[in-house]
Amino acid sequence: MGEERIRPTRSGLFMIELLIAVGVFTLCAAVCVGLFVRSEVMSRESADLTRMTAEARNVVECWKATGGDFEQAAQLCGGGGGASALTVQYDADWNRIPYQFPEGPNVVYQINLAGQSEGGFASADLWVTKAGEPAELLNWYDLAALEVTP
Repeated sequence: MGEERIRPTRSGLFMIELLIAVGVFTLCAAVCVGLFVRSEVMSRESADLTRMTAEARNVVECWKATGGDFEQAAQLCGGGGGASALTVQYDADWNRIPYQFPEGPNVVYQINLAGQSEGGFASADLWVTKAGEPAELLNWYDLAALEVTP
């Protein structure tokens, strides 16, 4: 007796094509979901950077408005400070929180401004950190001389 051959049917070929199409669609969907997740992370980071820049500019403007007086600038922008430095603290959403020393558990971001006055001019460094072990330096600004009246 001869061997019988099983002939492929049209429905079998259709099922293979359908499985390949579903596999390709699944692969494309996985890539798209990964891109959407990454874009959400990038959007959050961009919003944080924009807010950080605005808050840093606000601290510098307070310092400039007080003629380089760190203590008055700290009061004006809601931070703490001394004769040559000030610190403003923020929560995770960049909402200003009352100054806490040492840092409280709600402090996520911190803007520090430190400098000196000489001969009618003041200069300062500003840096922004994110809480953690160790604290992460997000940005550093070196401020040019500011003319102050003694």
